[in-house]
Amino acid sequence: MATHPLPADLGSGLAVINPSLGSVPRPNYVISQFLCGKRRPWMSIDFALVARGRDAVRDMMDFMRIAEKRFREIHKCTPPLAG
Repeated sequence: MATHPLPADLGSGLAVINPSLGSVPRPNYVISQFLCGKRRPWMSIDFALVARGRDAVRDMMDFMRIAEKRFREIHKCTPPLAG
C-alpha cells in the first residue's frame, strides 16, 4: 500500500493506492479535510482499479478538487477554492 499526501490547496489528507490485484473492489481512495468557513468537513472518495497507463494519484487529486469545489459552491463556503 502506498500513501501520498494531498497538495496544500486540498486541505489535509492523503491518497492511497492499494495494489490488491482485484481482490478488493475499490482499492484506491482519497480523503481530505478542508475549510468551509469555520467548519472543517471531510470527504472520502473510493475508486475501482485505475486503467493501466493512467496516473491514479493525479486522477484522485483531480476528482477531489472537483468534489471540494462543488461542496464549497453548494454550502457557500468562504474562502472559495481558487481556480
